[in-house]
Amino acid sequence: MGVPGKILVIKPSSLGDVAHVFPALEILRRSFPDSELDFVIHPAFAGLLDLSPFPVRKKILFDRKKLSSVSGFFPALYKLVRDIRAEQYELVVDFQGLLRSAFMVMASKSCITAGFASPREKFASAAYSKKIDVKMDQHAVERYVELANKICGTNFSVPELKVPAIKLDGELEKMLPEKFIVLVPGARWESKVFPPELFADSVKYLQKEFPELKGVIAGSSTDKKMADEIRKIIPDAVDLTGKTSLLQLAEVMRRAKAVLTNDSGPMHVAAISGTKIFALFGPTDPGLTGPYGRDHLILRHETLECLNCMKKRCPVSEAPECHMIEPQKIAEKIAAYLRENF
Repeated sequence: MGVPGKILVIKPSSLGDVAHVFPALEILRRSFPDSELDFVIHPAFAGLLDLSPFPVRKKILFDRKKLSSVSGFFPALYKLVRDIRAEQYELVVDFQGLLRSAFMVMASKSCITAGFASPREKFASAAYSKKIDVKMDQHAVERYVELANKICGTNFSVPELKVPAIKLDGELEKMLPEKFIVLVPGARWESKVFPPELFADSVKYLQKEFPELKGVIAGSSTDKKMADEIRKIIPDAVDLTGKTSLLQLAEVMRRAKAVLTNDSGPMHVAAISGTKIFALFGPTDPGLTGPYGRDHLILRHETLECLNCMKKRCPVSEAPECHMIEPQKIAEKIAAYLRENF
């Protein structure tokens, strides 16, 4: 294919998926360094694009909330189509693979549209002029990189990315301890939310060997209750839930000594920040959606047959057995790392 002047990438959500696509964007940048990139994104995740390895010229907002309302549907749909059709894109790439993202592909004026030959919603591929065969049962990062390589005719390995440092505002800067571990107790699925006490007790064990280490709790405002539970056990923990933008969150992750997290969007922000991750997994498969990178550690109840069940709520118990990990064992894993990296 020729060198496109303008490229449109469609990947509205989720937070983790947007972070996963960054290595593929780097391949597009290397292949088409003189091109311009626009991106269709959910408003909640738009700030993360400021860390994109391929600078994003224009963010086209996919406001799902307005599109889901009776009164807002037609105005929001009109604006979305108008914004997409305002530019002449030589290449449109759909990393989402859903019918709604395929609609956005069709709304564009591009004659070259590309996506997965076997997307999550199979009829989405009808929107693509280039249906790319990609191995779908691999980590999301590798899946997106393979798609980008086949579009560009390249064979790059997964690029190693590290987000740049950013300046925090004065108030947030004052809140951060000198040495800290980030705790991410929230997640979108109920089954992925390990007990807040597990995070707090793990830090208590760590502080016996590293008394100057503090906990910093990160997440959205909906995680405030869990943050309060953690601070009942470790009162010196700093609660940043609902207090950071995505850019600020990435910088907090970058400065941390380590991150202890559920399988969540902030976990993937930590992965692109280059910080060591200790990730708690139960119902989901870390081989497909775990923190990408060779140095991160997955913590799970390895002997259970129900692991990777992909259930949003445990059908067996309100206290899932996969959540029963001893905090002392978690602390020992983190301490082994901190002894060489503190």
